[in-house]
Amino acid sequence: MANCRFYSFKLFFMILVLLSASPLMAVPWLGFSFKKEPYQNQIALVVEGIHPASGALAAGVSSGDKIISINKKPITAVAIIQQVLKSKKTGESVTLVLIRGDKEQTASIKLTERPDDISNWTGSAIGSKIVGFGKNFYANGDKRQEKPKAILLDFWATWCIPCRQTLPILDRLYGKLAKEGLEVVGVSKESLSDLQAFNQKHPAPFPLYRDADLKFSNHYRISAVPTLMLLDGNGYIQKVWSGVPNEAQLEKAIRETMR
Repeated sequence: MANCRFYSFKLFFMILVLLSASPLMAVPWLGFSFKKEPYQNQIALVVEGIHPASGALAAGVSSGDKIISINKKPITAVAIIQQVLKSKKTGESVTLVLIRGDKEQTASIKLTERPDDISNWTGSAIGSKIVGFGKNFYANGDKRQEKPKAILLDFWATWCIPCRQTLPILDRLYGKLAKEGLEVVGVSKESLSDLQAFNQKHPAPFPLYRDADLKFSNHYRISAVPTLMLLDGNGYIQKVWSGVPNEAQLEKAIRETMR
């Protein structure tokens, strides 16, 4: 039985942002993972890992460096990074101010194209692009959005009590935010007959998908249900939760992703 407690996996953020809403455009990134910590009247991004093919490595950024500004803008939130990178293309550069030891330094980073799958590097699904859906939508497939601003995947099972507790939360958030660009997709690997029978008794307002070939479950090592994955508009995984979510916290994360 799945763990009923809500908790957030302690996974680090990835510095990334969409260059364009079009999935055909290259997505630029700085190429390092970080954790946030308070710094004076703002925050600092403490570098934890650096991708071997990134501009950060070539620029000499090191683990433990504290990034405090980008292109002369103090980092008061991760959104500052996103705002700066949003107007950039791969091959262009940005300037970071960082603290190493007790000294400030600058680093000019050439933006490289972000890989679709960085899970082998990070040990986490966060930061990678979701694998593509097949044709196994068994309910509400016609409600899929062409260009959602955020996608929430709910890995669930009909027998799972915490999953049933999660469904009303997702129903409310979908009803509230679908018109603003939120797409919710329920994903289960159970038999089609079981899923259809459950949906007849408890119809969902959002698309439902059967993971018949276990492509999602195996690729992302889904070992507990419910597990929620929040994706940005281009399908890159931003956050992962396991257990029944806190509705207010989940809505806040969704709204931040849709900005």
